[in-house]
Amino acid sequence: MEDILLKEMWAAYDKKLEKSLALNKRLITEIQTQKASAALRPLKTIKIIAVILGIIWSAFLSGLLILSLKYFSFYNLFFIISTMAVITITIAAIVVYIKQIVQIRQIDNNRSVVDTQKALLGLQMSTINIVRVLMLSAPFYTTFYFNKTMFENGSIGLWVLQLTITFIISTLAIWFYRNAKMEHAEKPWFKFIFGTSEWTSLTRAMHFLQEIEDYEKE
Repeated sequence: MEDILLKEMWAAYDKKLEKSLALNKRLITEIQTQKASAALRPLKTIKIIAVILGIIWSAFLSGLLILSLKYFSFYNLFFIISTMAVITITIAAIVVYIKQIVQIRQIDNNRSVVDTQKALLGLQMSTINIVRVLMLSAPFYTTFYFNKTMFENGSIGLWVLQLTITFIISTLAIWFYRNAKMEHAEKPWFKFIFGTSEWTSLTRAMHFLQEIEDYEKE
C-alpha cells in the first residue's frame, strides 16, 4: 500500500518537474528571442540610413553623369565609365539593403528559433557579400578624375604614381572580394573590416539564440 502511494507521489512529482522544465524552456526561448530582436534594431537603423545615403549619392552621381554625357569628349570618358560603375554597384547595394530591412522585420515577427537562426545566417552571408561587391567600386574612385589637363600636361612621374595607386587599390579590392568569407572570420583583417556595429548586432543576435541551443543540450 505504501509502495503504491510512493509511486503515485513520484509520478506526480515527475509531471510537475516536466511542466516546470517546459515552462522554463519557453520563458528562456522568449527572452532570448526578444534579446535577439532588440540586438537587431540598431542594424535596421543602419540599413535605413545606408539606403537613404545610397539614394542621395546615386542621384548626385547620376546628375554629373548626365552632364558628362551631354558634353561628351574623350577626356571625360574615364569619368563616365567610373561613375557608371559606382552608380551600378551603389544601386545593387541599395536593393540588397532594402531586402535586408525586410528580412529583419520578418525576424522580428518570427517565433521559431530555427527559422530565426536561418534568417540570421542568411542576413550574415548577405552582409558579407554586399561588402565584397562594394569594395569592387574602390578602384573606380581612383580613375574618375582623369582629365584633359592630366593627359596633356601630366608628367611621367604623375602617371606612374597614379597608375601605381590604381593598381594597388584594384589588387586589394580583388583580393578582398576573393577572401572575405566566413571561414576567415577569426582573422584580424576580417575583424577589423567587419568590426562595425552592423556586424556586432548580427553576432549578438546569433549569440542569444545559441544560448537557447546550449540550454536545450544541458
